[in-house]
Amino acid sequence: MTHFTRGRLARFGLVGVAAAGLLLTGCSTVGSTSDAGSTGAADDGTFTVGFAVGGQPDADWQDLQGDVAEGLAKQRGWDFVELSNDNSEATATKNADIFIQKGVDVVMMFNGQPSANPVIAKKYEAAGIPVVTFDIAQPGWYFVGVDNAAAGTDGGTRLGELAKEKWDCKVDLVISAEGTAAGQINTWRTGNARDAVKETCPDIPEGNYVSYEADGNLTTSLANAPGIFAAHPDAKNILVVGLNDQAVVGALQAATQLGRDGSIMGWGQDGGLITGPNVDPNLVGSVMYFLEGYPAGAFEIADEIAAGNAPAVKDTGDDAAVSVQPCAVTADEAAEIPSIDQRVSELADAPKGTTEYDLYCKS
Repeated sequence: MTHFTRGRLARFGLVGVAAAGLLLTGCSTVGSTSDAGSTGAADDGTFTVGFAVGGQPDADWQDLQGDVAEGLAKQRGWDFVELSNDNSEATATKNADIFIQKGVDVVMMFNGQPSANPVIAKKYEAAGIPVVTFDIAQPGWYFVGVDNAAAGTDGGTRLGELAKEKWDCKVDLVISAEGTAAGQINTWRTGNARDAVKETCPDIPEGNYVSYEADGNLTTSLANAPGIFAAHPDAKNILVVGLNDQAVVGALQAATQLGRDGSIMGWGQDGGLITGPNVDPNLVGSVMYFLEGYPAGAFEIADEIAAGNAPAVKDTGDDAAVSVQPCAVTADEAAEIPSIDQRVSELADAPKGTTEYDLYCKS
C-alpha cells in the first residue's frame, strides 16, 4: 500500500502539470495528446493510456483528473486517449470497446455507474488490458482511492458531535442520501456515517433514520429528496449524510427550496463541493480525499506496467494499490485549504514523504 507523497508528485513534475492542466478543457468525447485519438489509428508501439473521466455534472475535479493525467502522459512521451463516461453505464461500456479498439496499454477510470463494471471487466480481461479504478473497487482492477470505511466513520462522527453540541442530540430526522449502485462503497461511506451518528447520539429513535436514492449526483438527489421531507412534515432538527458531496448537497438544496432549511446540517464525502466560493451554507463539513492526486498514483502503477514489471493487483479498499487517507474538515476548516493548483505546488516544495493529508488536515 502506498500514499501520495511530495517525492512522488515532485518526480511527476506536477507543479507545472497542474497549472497547465487548469488551462486545458476536459474532453467529453474522444481526445488525445496525439493522433492516437483517431478511431482505428494503428498502434505504433508507443505506450498508450486510456483515461475515462466520470462525466458527472457539477464535478469539476473529474475533468481536472483528466487534465493532470494528460500532462503526466506527455512527460513520459506516451500517447493519451481521454473519453468521458458521461455518468452513463452505456457510455462507460462503449468507451471500453473504443479503448480496446485503439489498443491502449492501460486504462484508468472513474465510473460513477459501477453496475456496468463487471461487464466492462470481462472485456478488458479478454483484451489483456490492465485497469486502474478510482475509489470504486472491481475484482481484478488496481484500486486507487480513499479508505472508504474510515471516511464514512470520520464524517458521521464529526456530524454527530455537532448535533450533540448544537442540539443536545435532539434530532428529528437523519437522512441518508444513498448511492446503492456503488455497492460496498456506499455501505462504507453512507452506512458507516449513519452508524457513527448513532454511536455519538445513541438516543435518536430508530424511526428517525430514513434513506432515499440519490445516485451520487446532485440532480437525482435534488429530485428525490422532497419526498423524504414531505413524509416527515414535523421534523425540524435534520442531519444529512450520503455517498458524496453531491448527494448530500442535493438534499440540502431541496430543503432550502421547500423552506425546511431552518435547522439542517449535512456532512459530505469526497470534498468536491466543500471548497470554493459557492459552498452550500448548510454543508457543515466533508471528508476530503484530495481527488486531484489520484492520477499520480495511477501513473506510478502504469510506470511499472510500461517497464514490463506489472505489480501484483490489489483491488480492494482494504488492500489498495494506492491508498488515500481521508481528511474530515468543517466548512470553516475547508475555507483555509488552498486551491487545487496551489496545493500541488506546495506539496512539491514540502519535505520528502509529506502528504496532502499532512499539509492540510488540521483536525
